[in-house]
Amino acid sequence: MDKFIPDKIPFYYGWVIVGVSLVMMMVVYGIWWSFPMFYVNILNEFGWSRGSTATIFTVGSVVYGFGSLAAGAFIDRFGPRKLLPAACILLACGCLISSLSSEKWHFFVAYGVFMGFGVICAGYVPVTAVLSNWFVRKRGAALGVGLVGNVSPPILAFPVQYLISLVGWRASYIVLAAVTILVIAPLTAIFMRSRPQELGLEPDGRNKKIPSAGNRGEGRKIEIVNREWAETDWNLFKGMKTYPFWLLVGVMITLGTGAGIIMHHLVAMVVDTGHSGAMAAFIFSLAGFMAATGRLGGFLADRLGREVTFSIVTGLYLGSALSLLIFIGNARIWPLYLYAITFGLGSGLGSPTVSAGAADLFGGRNFGSILGFANIGFGLGHGLGAWTGGAIFDLTGSYRLAVMAAIPLFILMGLFFWAAGPRKVRKIGSSPN
Repeated sequence: MDKFIPDKIPFYYGWVIVGVSLVMMMVVYGIWWSFPMFYVNILNEFGWSRGSTATIFTVGSVVYGFGSLAAGAFIDRFGPRKLLPAACILLACGCLISSLSSEKWHFFVAYGVFMGFGVICAGYVPVTAVLSNWFVRKRGAALGVGLVGNVSPPILAFPVQYLISLVGWRASYIVLAAVTILVIAPLTAIFMRSRPQELGLEPDGRNKKIPSAGNRGEGRKIEIVNREWAETDWNLFKGMKTYPFWLLVGVMITLGTGAGIIMHHLVAMVVDTGHSGAMAAFIFSLAGFMAATGRLGGFLADRLGREVTFSIVTGLYLGSALSLLIFIGNARIWPLYLYAITFGLGSGLGSPTVSAGAADLFGGRNFGSILGFANIGFGLGHGLGAWTGGAIFDLTGSYRLAVMAAIPLFILMGLFFWAAGPRKVRKIGSSPN
């Protein structure tokens, strides 16, 4: 198969890697982000407080965050064909344990030990590391398409809600486990490759077997501003000695916390105002559709530059928080549509922009470990955000203060990214013609 692919397919195999990544992450993160759908059902069955029940996802997010470092190291060492199927098995086990759970600690084991670690090992860090190996000039565009999978899962919220209403939340977990084991695990084992050199190719398809056609269509010109930095063989310990590394960690923490406050309590916010669970699922799904649309705008990071594009992301997140404040104040539907558009586009465009910027700064053979450590901040932030939103509601009886707390976090993340400055190492220029 390795010899067949480069000679026979009429396009660059890197796009196969992108396609498999998209499908895999859609299912993996579809299970992970479906927690709000199960959250309401778990509350109704067990009668636990919202804050304590939300800690189920918090525990999983902590494992997801700290597991990022291991996931980065594993993808650097073992490659995707070994790591990703194993991760799918872990995730499926977590689903099966959840389907049998009757105590809170059962969910902690399911989401913490199995699902949190399984998702990150088949998720953002490994996929970003692999796609960054396959693409350079079109890195933002490729990451945008490949990472559609980890924001489009809210599109599946409505069918997951329907599945739960049809067979119950326990059986729904079993169905999701079966899809992961029978479909996704084999797909990754067969088609994924760590880097183009394994198939005799070069990044972006520039090689003897697939002619370059004079660089046309290969993306924007990238100007090396700081050659000494760009040529450094970065590893985690070298990166930790630099301030751009810690600024990237700061971006991840503030982004994860702000988004976690909003996202994981959206369904509860909608239901509390008297609207139906179906309406909440629809808004959740609409946000996912807009996020997928935003992901496809990853090419903007190749055209406008990483920092300018991330400024757009920051504005979209701020718009989503303001929309929810209006909704909480009047309980009308229209602010929810505005929320879905702004939050979805912001979360969709944010990941490829941050990922491309991080690769501009620290790309190389150890990029997985570096990105994995930085992503710990996102996992911890998401968990902290989920807990914070529930705790504030338990104290005040409203989500207003929780949503307000997300606003300064979104402002900080924008400032951190500009200060990290991918443009100071690699600057996006005009199209090479």
